[in-house]
Amino acid sequence: MTVTAPERRSPFRRALLATLLAIPLPSCGEADGAATGRDGDPDDRIARVEQGLRLAVEAEGTDPLRMSMEERMERWNVPGVAVAVVEQGRVVWARGWGLADLEAGTPVTSGTLFQAASISKPVAALAAMQLVQEGALDLDAPVNEALTSWSLPDNEFTEDSSATLRGLLSHSAGLTVWGFPGYARGEPVPSNAEVLEGEGNTDAVRVYKVPGTSWQYSGGGYTVMEQMMEDVTGQPFDALMATRVLAPAGMERSTYAQPLPDARWADAARGHRANGDEVSGEWHTYPEQAAAGLWTTPEELARLSVHLLGILDGSVEDGVLDRATLEEMLTPHGGGEERYRRHGLGFGLPDADGVRVFSHGGSNEGFKAMWITLRDSQQGVAVMTNGDQGSALAGEVVRAVADVYDWPAYRSRSRPRMAADDALLTELAGEYEMEDQRGLVQLRALDNALAVSVAGVPRGTLWAESADVWYDPEDGSEVRVERDASGRVTALEASSGLRLTPR
Repeated sequence: MTVTAPERRSPFRRALLATLLAIPLPSCGEADGAATGRDGDPDDRIARVEQGLRLAVEAEGTDPLRMSMEERMERWNVPGVAVAVVEQGRVVWARGWGLADLEAGTPVTSGTLFQAASISKPVAALAAMQLVQEGALDLDAPVNEALTSWSLPDNEFTEDSSATLRGLLSHSAGLTVWGFPGYARGEPVPSNAEVLEGEGNTDAVRVYKVPGTSWQYSGGGYTVMEQMMEDVTGQPFDALMATRVLAPAGMERSTYAQPLPDARWADAARGHRANGDEVSGEWHTYPEQAAAGLWTTPEELARLSVHLLGILDGSVEDGVLDRATLEEMLTPHGGGEERYRRHGLGFGLPDADGVRVFSHGGSNEGFKAMWITLRDSQQGVAVMTNGDQGSALAGEVVRAVADVYDWPAYRSRSRPRMAADDALLTELAGEYEMEDQRGLVQLRALDNALAVSVAGVPRGTLWAESADVWYDPEDGSEVRVERDASGRVTALEASSGLRLTPR
């Protein structure tokens, strides 16, 4: 069956890729009262991060709003979160808040394992590129030349162009299946070949566009890559990842083993839905290991950031890759589409106010995560959560870290806020239908704002920049009002691309 995107805590379901690639909102210079990250002791800065979570957008002319970790965890219904910070090319602290297991009362610590979800992809890509360095894989050869246990079927889209490893890594191979829902713990799970043939709970992985002509996020492509790596090495994927990347980078607690071995269950956070309910089976199993199967901690992701920064600046000589190969991974691949330019080989390369960044986000059932590394300033952060609304919380934590450590990007920005009178609020309030009849969105008038609900579930608040431009201060998404010649509202256009029409 086709996998559909999960509900997002945004007025109009922010595009999934903003989270998966960890694309920041542009900043507006230094935040008020930001202290330099080079001053003060770690405990002081941890406390300032803990009490300094920030909205994506603040109204011009108002004092910056700083919120506590506790209140924002409650706002987003996230039971537990762990954070690790990189400063001056080293991991300066890692700690947890909240609970890994609500029923048992187990606290989150810096050693709690979380599902990394799609952060699995760039980590897996490091091993794939190691095999390229060794000559075992070819970036630009057809994938079927490396596959021996399965093959990608040819069709009308492959007559003149073949899917390649470069295309798989950069999401430009034209493959189907963007993501995977996983399987409740204890359920039977398919093999790689069965996943690729559509015999699990997702469609078959097939070429549906001419390879190399457009960008489309594809977890299915990374499952093809996983099979290639197993075929050329003769090793199970979790074993080759442990020896090629995890151990050399100091990620001793991390594993791609799926299902998670019983001996590690006590270390693992339990996943939770947006309403706070535990995920069926406590977490899902992801046989699609390269795409979604990594269990790790923010501290170990931060160690990997430090390792990669060391390769880039020459301070790490015996790294998981040589510098030239890593540089190739951190170079945008593909054609003129903006989405192409924001992705290298495995890593997201977001537009962060001209700052060179490599990053990725993750979204599994009950787990959300964000991993960001600023190359030139040698700074970074990893945030992992065990709640379905954890992406919003992670964004607020990232902005707090950027504020406290004086990052050149990922800061809150400000926008004008117009006083919305009752007439305007009444005009826009009501029900709107999503395109393709996918559901209803309700707007309700508040005091100088609009409350947003999707299918009756509260989703956020919109502030007015002008009569026809509105934005959500929590996530920065924007809604524009379209009118006909008479001034009547005909549609709302969200920054995610979703179009709504009045009922």
